[in-house]
Amino acid sequence: MKPRVLIATSEIAGYMGASLRALAKEAEIVIWSCKRTAFEQPGVRYLDYESVPTVEALFDALGDWRPDVFFCGGWADRRYLELAKRLHGAGTKTVLMLDTPWRGTPKQWLNCVVGRFALRPLFDFAWGAGTPQTGYMRRVGFPERALKTGMYAADSAKFSALYAPDRDPWPHTFLYIGRYVPVKNMRRMERAFLQAIERMPESDWRLCCIGGGELWEERTQHPRIEHLGYKTPAEIQNFIPQAGCFVLPSVFEPWGVVVQEAAQMGLPLLCSDAIQSASAFLEPGKNGFQFDPTNEAAITEAFCAAMLLPDEALRAMGHESHRLGMAYTTEDWAQRALSFLD
Repeated sequence: MKPRVLIATSEIAGYMGASLRALAKEAEIVIWSCKRTAFEQPGVRYLDYESVPTVEALFDALGDWRPDVFFCGGWADRRYLELAKRLHGAGTKTVLMLDTPWRGTPKQWLNCVVGRFALRPLFDFAWGAGTPQTGYMRRVGFPERALKTGMYAADSAKFSALYAPDRDPWPHTFLYIGRYVPVKNMRRMERAFLQAIERMPESDWRLCCIGGGELWEERTQHPRIEHLGYKTPAEIQNFIPQAGCFVLPSVFEPWGVVVQEAAQMGLPLLCSDAIQSASAFLEPGKNGFQFDPTNEAAITEAFCAAMLLPDEALRAMGHESHRLGMAYTTEDWAQRALSFLD
């Protein structure tokens, strides 16, 4: 009999959908979510909050089906905690999933005190996106043996298929993909890029930005900066062959799966040190460069460092990115999820 997996989460992002497809090959899955996912997958059953609004309604909908492991998508929803308490008491393995990194704020310190009494007793394990998240849970009281990383994995089949290591010449285009919102720090990125090309007037590098949002009207207009607006995931793939380096200047990023996606595509990376996923997929000097997002001069230096590299060095960085990005695939995610049953 296949293991039974219950997941409570607000929604299923595309990359999580890919991971669930891999898990569905080896497990029966029920997802309790406020939003139905955009895909249908054999072996996966969806229950939404509109038709199943309470824990009691959920148990009624499940009937005799009981999970072997329960993955709880955070602790903000009291229904999730009620569900964890009931399942934990019945012998189901319970796993708290977390993408919030430890930042040492007063609120987080308070959560640590409260969590030791109100949260820790409900869960056998905590599954963080990376070490910044497990560091938080360690302070809540989870012992080392109860902590695991790797809660997120990029769609490795999709993005590795875009890996093209033999492009010659190497494209001289920086690619930004993301929302046009303050936290993404685009204005500093644009100014830093313009300063870099002023410093290196012989360079032919360009900056291409894909996305939309509240700051769209404030975008910097310049012949070397192209704003393409919102593109669907399928449309974005058409621009990857033109990209030579991925840039993400966020002032805060709880994780950032897009960094792993770019790495799997074999792109050198320029990332701020506030992006948590960079701790797993960026090795400064080997497959890209890192910078302080609040320091415009530091962003300029990172642009210049990449622009100074010959194509062969950029190609080697892309190869290293691909290696790091493929070190944790959707299939690895599925095995990590099942490991909570060991």
